[in-house]
Amino acid sequence: MRVDVGQLIGRNWPLKLAALFFAAMLYVAVAAQQPVTQAVSLRVRVAGPPGRPPHEQPAQVVVQIAGRGSEILKLRSLPREITKTIPDTFAGTLWRLRLQPSDLVLPKGVDVQVADIAPRDLEVSLDSAVHRDVPIASRVSVKADSGYVVEGLSILPTVAHLLGPAKSVAGIESVATVPALIASGSGPFFHTVPIDTGMLGVVRVIPREVRVSGEATRLLERSFSGVPIGSPASGATGVTLTTEHVSVSVKGPEPRVSTLTRDSMRVIAHIVNRGAPDAFARLTVSAPSGLTATAVPDSVPVKPPPAAPTAPPPAKSTAKRKPGRG
Repeated sequence: MRVDVGQLIGRNWPLKLAALFFAAMLYVAVAAQQPVTQAVSLRVRVAGPPGRPPHEQPAQVVVQIAGRGSEILKLRSLPREITKTIPDTFAGTLWRLRLQPSDLVLPKGVDVQVADIAPRDLEVSLDSAVHRDVPIASRVSVKADSGYVVEGLSILPTVAHLLGPAKSVAGIESVATVPALIASGSGPFFHTVPIDTGMLGVVRVIPREVRVSGEATRLLERSFSGVPIGSPASGATGVTLTTEHVSVSVKGPEPRVSTLTRDSMRVIAHIVNRGAPDAFARLTVSAPSGLTATAVPDSVPVKPPPAAPTAPPPAKSTAKRKPGRG
């Protein structure tokens, strides 16, 4: 009995074609679940500190990525570059880095593992940096509440550490805070104020901010009567004032003003128009630092010098004149 091969092939061909299609799909599905390792070549780009770029970028590295075939197919959106940044605080000329699996940025939702990176250890050369310490100038103003005065205003630290290219660092003599206005309220206060880096260019400054502190103290004004006028200033010796005592008004922080006595101040006389009929003494008060003191009154007249005694008239002679010979 003769068998027609063509009829056998053509018989039920839709069913046979469908079977082939599903068999191929089954093969692809099974293959997609099998573990696969794929090698990917990536560039490494290193960013240096400001003003100190690397002399040369490292060579490419080969990354071995393992996972199911279906997950490996999702790596089409994998970034082809690994980026590393040299810390600003690094001052040397040769930076060594060791690449880690976490340095590779994998697409979200992809379940793969980084099996190996070769080479893993890299070196990057760059220009050296120099260090320098410079003073910090404060541009901070403090506004005290009415009836209060600010004491002990200070910043910490007072010295900044500069790090950067030698030419850039050499031209910087000092740094300053940004302009700032602080409302003190009352009592102790503490604020942080940034250092102005706008003019530093690529130079790094440490620290980046300072601590401003002080205390707002209640303002007190007291008056002391009967304060003696001390020794006159240079050039006022030999002059007599019309009064020897005046009142003194003192204004300043309450804790300091409340402990003052008459002996805490000294009134000094400065003679004006010496020797003239309208001569007077202008009074100033020497008080502890940080206090404002004024004499009341702030000037006193000068007593005119006593009149010089007049010389008596010459006495008349009583001797008789001898007659001459005629």
